[in-house]
Amino acid sequence: MIAELEVDLGAIVRNVRALEALAAPARVVPVVKANAYGHGLVDVARALEAAAVPRFAVYELDEARALRAAGIGTPIHVLGPVPAAALADAHAAGVAITLWDDGAYARDAIAVAERAGTPLHVHAKIDTGALRLGMPAGDAPAILARYAATPGLELDGVFSHLAAAEELDSTYTQEQLARFAGATRGVGRAVERHIAATAAAMLWPETRLDSVRAGVGIYGLWPSPETAAVMRERGFALEPALAWRTQLVIVHDVPAHAPVGYGCAYHTKRPSRIGVIPIGYAEGLPRNAGERGSVLVDGVRCRIVGRVCMDMAFVDCTDAPRAHAGSTVTLIGTDGAASLGADDLASACGTIAYEIVARLPASIPRSFPVPSV
Repeated sequence: MIAELEVDLGAIVRNVRALEALAAPARVVPVVKANAYGHGLVDVARALEAAAVPRFAVYELDEARALRAAGIGTPIHVLGPVPAAALADAHAAGVAITLWDDGAYARDAIAVAERAGTPLHVHAKIDTGALRLGMPAGDAPAILARYAATPGLELDGVFSHLAAAEELDSTYTQEQLARFAGATRGVGRAVERHIAATAAAMLWPETRLDSVRAGVGIYGLWPSPETAAVMRERGFALEPALAWRTQLVIVHDVPAHAPVGYGCAYHTKRPSRIGVIPIGYAEGLPRNAGERGSVLVDGVRCRIVGRVCMDMAFVDCTDAPRAHAGSTVTLIGTDGAASLGADDLASACGTIAYEIVARLPASIPRSFPVPSV
């Protein structure tokens, strides 16, 4: 085993149910982009389709096509840009695309629908201050009216994205929400409005609107430490769904002051047992995890030392005396009474849990124990 991921699909379903209870009457739309945040796109979607979620959100058309090829029939919204040359494929797949202006791209979309003889489903995106995709809020009423009046377009939804929803006292979130409300005032009740992701759905009830796009939370990860602290105080819990494990390939007994790895950047401080794991930054372990991150060996927290290589890394196993070649090494998950989360590795590496899980290669084998929901 180079490495493997174990994904608890039951935990994902339970997290969705918890968020549904929190956000009701708003609906929860699971975001399964980036290979379902590293958890496995198709398997996660199948579990959630069985749980009757209303829609999936993905970033790119290839993700939507992979879901359709796997037999997923639930509505899908592609959040990111679909190349004009692929608009016909999006229409054929029966997915909703994102539009953010009424220029050449919108005309291409309308032309595709006209040739097919059936409308193209769209969600219109408004830029309320995140400066990503989106039409200017001031232009939105007129553009939305044109979309709604165009026979080739079926305006399913209007949405935006919040820039500072993880902040506990964010006047900017209120400003964005006000801009969105003004821009969508003329939109009919049948058009779904959505602006909140996980953090906003938790911290800003007024942003829930008709639906919330729940990404990181459905996988049992918190948008930020501050969000976690507030929600735990309120008695709200999430279940981490992913465990990441590998094995020691070899364990070296080395004296004090011995160099370890590239550049001899680390020297042992004592007689040590240095284990080698067969994964590195090519397998998703951040290069700067050396000297910062930890793993579990025999339930003992052991430090990653030296420079993380492309496909290998070093672990100081001195305090885990039973460690040997073949011992299980847990990077994310539980071993005995000890646990490490994606947040722990992210914090050690100066990043966020989103990045840790989203960068786990699709080539790593994933197992999906039969869920208990």
